[in-house]
Amino acid sequence: MSRSEKTPSPEGQEPAPPGAGRRRRGGTTILPALRTAQVEPVRIKSDEKAPDEQDEMAIILHDPEGFAPQPAVLSPEAFALASLFDGRRTAREIVILFEEKYGAEIEVEQVHHLADELDEVLFLASPRFQEKLRNSILKYLTMPVRPMTHAGENQGYPEDPQKLRETVAAYFAAQDGPGALPKTGPAERHRVPAVILPHLDPRVGGATYAHAYKAILEDCQADLFVILGVGHQGTGDGDFVVSTKPFATPFGTVPVAQGLAARLQEATGVEPALAEYLHWREFSVEFQAVFLRTLLHEHAGRDFEIVPVLCGPVEPYLPEGKSPGRNPVHDERFAPFVERLREELEKSNRRWCVMASVDLSHVGPDFHDMTSMTERLLPPVRRGDQRLLAQIEALNADAFYFEIARTKNSRHWDGVLAILALLGVGRDRFKSGRLLHYSQWLKPTKSVVSVAAMAFDQE
Repeated sequence: MSRSEKTPSPEGQEPAPPGAGRRRRGGTTILPALRTAQVEPVRIKSDEKAPDEQDEMAIILHDPEGFAPQPAVLSPEAFALASLFDGRRTAREIVILFEEKYGAEIEVEQVHHLADELDEVLFLASPRFQEKLRNSILKYLTMPVRPMTHAGENQGYPEDPQKLRETVAAYFAAQDGPGALPKTGPAERHRVPAVILPHLDPRVGGATYAHAYKAILEDCQADLFVILGVGHQGTGDGDFVVSTKPFATPFGTVPVAQGLAARLQEATGVEPALAEYLHWREFSVEFQAVFLRTLLHEHAGRDFEIVPVLCGPVEPYLPEGKSPGRNPVHDERFAPFVERLREELEKSNRRWCVMASVDLSHVGPDFHDMTSMTERLLPPVRRGDQRLLAQIEALNADAFYFEIARTKNSRHWDGVLAILALLGVGRDRFKSGRLLHYSQWLKPTKSVVSVAAMAFDQE
């Protein structure tokens, strides 16, 4: 059922014998679960098909964690079969369920053949994958610097320094950008101690990034940036995960404020090895590290350090209507960390800036909504976002949270805790917020993602 009979094994890894990821081969074998993957349906055009024939469909699986050596390409039938691999079913149970759901007969050996192919390219949670995962994590933990994971062709930003410089300058000069890059040198004042900005792929959200970074270049004298990203791969059992590893960028390494980061890492209660692992392939902090290095250090000649923090989802707070709150005794995870961060920044005697690296609404079938997205649905999404952004501008954390809770976060804002943490740190310090830019990225029929740039003033 796979579109290819043979898929090469990962580089440097000996092929496992057939069935290595399972307890024993046969109809009673328990098959490993299919790992979480990004699913991309594609049409395969053929010049040889008859005029009345339709294009073939294929399903491409992408590994968001980056362990698979290449995408897996499956026929729709093979993907339907693979979707039944949940780690609890035997091969024979999968055959029975497949025939019941789809009315098509298959053999147990076909199930094993597909499992072998998926296991070979690390799309099953099998012993082969677990060993690969373990070895990769151990290697990463020994690295002194977090490597770039989203640089290069067809990824978030160019790996070549000159191309990166030109690309970032083009975001400023874009039609909806803030204009040419500000002059080099230090900012004249420290008006802006916090910003909200996207972590959307800069290739589609670059102008919105530029609006936020213009405010940093012109009105922020910080040499310490706390980056509150979003843990798309999870945050363990906590709301916050802190890394102490410096970040590699095309222009060199972005240093971390080691003492501060280590104290905050300890305050989260997340085991350090797990904390570092969760930051490994996450892009929401990486993109900001790259922009900061390019604009502050290379363009403006300013030295700085960062504290990388990933924030978890707000959904665990929603069922009981329980707000993360601003009182340290209200919640054992969220509020104590925010208070600790406030205290650490105050006693650092440094000029600092808190950056909430977040996207706003995520709606459409790509995010498990039933409605096909078209341009006529952009205004309702905008109106919903504007209601929430107005509360953030007014520094009204409670009203912002309770609007999210009222709708059960139906538009899937992924940075709610990061924004609440930013507002918590700025309590009694920020005077107001200023919306600098808002935009929406439409993938016709599939999704809309909205982003914003906002600056917070302390004077």
